[in-house]
Amino acid sequence: MALHERVASVAPMTRRDRKLAAGLTAALVVVTIGVALGAFTGFDQFFLDHFMPWLVPGDRGNGGHAGFWRPFRLHTSNGLKLLDVVTYPCSVLVSGLVVAVAAVVLRPRLGLFAALAPACAWVVGNAIEVFLKATVVRPALYGSVGPDRVHVVTFDDSFASGHMMRGLIVAYTLTLFWRRASPWVWIWAALVGPSLVLVSAHAASDVIGGALVGLLVLVPANAVIREARRERGLA
Repeated sequence: MALHERVASVAPMTRRDRKLAAGLTAALVVVTIGVALGAFTGFDQFFLDHFMPWLVPGDRGNGGHAGFWRPFRLHTSNGLKLLDVVTYPCSVLVSGLVVAVAAVVLRPRLGLFAALAPACAWVVGNAIEVFLKATVVRPALYGSVGPDRVHVVTFDDSFASGHMMRGLIVAYTLTLFWRRASPWVWIWAALVGPSLVLVSAHAASDVIGGALVGLLVLVPANAVIREARRERGLA
């Protein structure tokens, strides 16, 4: 049996899955082209002007993503620290640990192929994020320093948000082995996007792009897990 046939037999994508994946792909392409051509510039500039109280145009960190090991900068305000804590589970380190632990926990229950599905979604999602950041450059966005408008260079190539993408994968993964907490997990995931904007880590269109990438890579992962559950009578 050919590899693609074997994969299809293990994880059949339903007609609904294919339509959903096609729709998300089309939406991602449209948003990506729109960001590159400046269609979202006014939208993003509005959020910079009104919803980024901690934005420092000359600071390449812009208040968010303080480091690999810690969720926030020690000298920042308490409000900023709280928002950084909200987004920290979306970091490469924490999100990677979540999908790795999930693979171990879910293997006896769903089998190796399904247990690795969230990790595969994480890898593919991060690859898409890296590709988009390397290829998409948006028109300049500006912050204010006194009466002057200053180009915020960090937003030039910040599309799409890896934190938003990984946040959706983390939320989905947690619900696989902690189903009772699902409502709270998805409430947290819904707060990630606004938090990323408020801490000046991403422009608003970055969050939209990251959400589309996250949802797109979860469609086949969910198909794998759904089939594994069906085969084991767990659905």
